[in-house]
Amino acid sequence: MPDHSLDVEYLSTLTVLYVEDDPGALEVGSLFLRRRVGKVITARDGAEGLAAFQADKPHLTITDIQMPVMDGLAMVQEIRKTDPEALIIVTTAFEQTDYLLRAIELGIERYVLKPIRAEALEAALQVCAHRLYVEAQVLKQQELEAELLRARHQTALSTVLGGVGHDYNNLLQVILACQELALADAEPGSSVHRILQTSRKASSQAQILSKRLLSLVSVNEGQNQMGPIHALIKDTAVSALAGSPIALAFDFQGDDLPVRHDAVALRQALSNLVVNALEAMPEGGTLKVSTWIGPGSLHDKVGLPQEPFLHVSLQDTGRGIAPEVLPMVFEPYFTTKQRGSQRGTGLGLALCEAILHNHGGTLRLESAPGQGATVYLQLPLATQTDQA
Repeated sequence: MPDHSLDVEYLSTLTVLYVEDDPGALEVGSLFLRRRVGKVITARDGAEGLAAFQADKPHLTITDIQMPVMDGLAMVQEIRKTDPEALIIVTTAFEQTDYLLRAIELGIERYVLKPIRAEALEAALQVCAHRLYVEAQVLKQQELEAELLRARHQTALSTVLGGVGHDYNNLLQVILACQELALADAEPGSSVHRILQTSRKASSQAQILSKRLLSLVSVNEGQNQMGPIHALIKDTAVSALAGSPIALAFDFQGDDLPVRHDAVALRQALSNLVVNALEAMPEGGTLKVSTWIGPGSLHDKVGLPQEPFLHVSLQDTGRGIAPEVLPMVFEPYFTTKQRGSQRGTGLGLALCEAILHNHGGTLRLESAPGQGATVYLQLPLATQTDQA
């Protein structure tokens, strides 16, 4: 006999929409489902069911066919327009061929005849739960493999940048020292003095760049602080936007729980992200900073319990990012800004991602042209061992 324990466990985490026009059947069916699934949403006809599906995005929908206002198959047809992969179980007292054919054409997962037998519905639920569980595991594996590939890329990149940055910084020290000596001998106001000052200014900017290169490989150091970070987040945002036309809004939900972190590195990452939002709103706007406690993003799709994370989002009302640009924004040296000593170097977001990665967290960005951008940060909360 196959082991269905994982399917049953996963079923208990799912949200199910149950659409039935008969009050008695709706009550009994809802009671049956609540003993087996995580959450049950009910609707009394196809129109209500469609609205509930669009609002709540359930994992699975169970629907009768013959209902007032909109029948079950018409509702399914509308659902398919927005979510072709939605899992749907149809329950009906009709066995006519035309109903079966329409159900097959619409990709119904299971067809359960009325009066519904508990074991038949139970079996249909487990089939759907098994499919969702397998899909979630495949997705999780793909994301983990992508993260591993990215981590390997980051390690190789860190090795290269570390060597280049170190040698580059040493050469700059010699150049800057020679410039200082030459400036001391040059006549103030002379053309030679002006050229040397320009050269020194450019060299100083190059030194800042070399420090950023070294930052990409040294963000592991200093993670020896542990404590709440709401104040750090708020202070960084307020400081970065001081004197700007941007309105700040804060929405800190839940307790300010401790996080093991490097305050200097984390402040640098947050400051870079806030400045990016500022540059996306040159004529003013609003930056909303929110925090909440929840599971990590990979496990959101799996549905099984895991250690909680602190989530931070920075949502701006700027011009947004084009879809073709969005996948490249975390790549080192990729920038949409004008290059130059005072503009973009293409290392800001790469540095932010490295900082979050080395805190055991993640960084993600969502955007659409004309609709602003939202940056999502995840940081693991301190464990009891950390706090001991």
